[in-house]
Amino acid sequence: MLLPKDVAATEGRTAFRLFSFLLLLAVACILTVPMHTSLVIRDSQTQKLVWSSRLGEQGEFSIRWTHSIHRSAVEEHYRAADGQLILSEMTFHDYGIGMENELAPGEELVIANGQFLLRNMHRVFPALHLFIGQIRANHTLLLAGQEIPLHLVALPGAAITIKAEKRSIMSELGGY
Repeated sequence: MLLPKDVAATEGRTAFRLFSFLLLLAVACILTVPMHTSLVIRDSQTQKLVWSSRLGEQGEFSIRWTHSIHRSAVEEHYRAADGQLILSEMTFHDYGIGMENELAPGEELVIANGQFLLRNMHRVFPALHLFIGQIRANHTLLLAGQEIPLHLVALPGAAITIKAEKRSIMSELGGY
């Protein structure tokens, strides 16, 4: 027969165990449930993560590279939305081989400050696949005021995939 004192102690332990379990469950969810969007770069062959950074609220970033024929800078402006990458604008100095020669409906090509500006673009990509330039391309990621040369992220000539992914705190800590 349980005394009232024993019943109170048993109920207290049960409540503590339930609280502990729920707290542990909440922490596990916070750590493992994807909560924020990050821009990630993976090795295209192995899918191994080589670089990752959280995207700001607008999800904007750019890639600047040097055109192999014109040897002038090209800058592509993207934003991430719903796991997709959307090319929204492009600037370049020389119009010719390898550059856009047709506009999609609604797009505009203007000349401003001595360069071409292709704006009002809405070209959607699930990911960007690119080989890091070995000679002069100098691919550079522009994100949150930082310039990140991609040859520092992976070797020149390496095939990489750039994507927007929902990431959890645990995936950020573990690097997968």
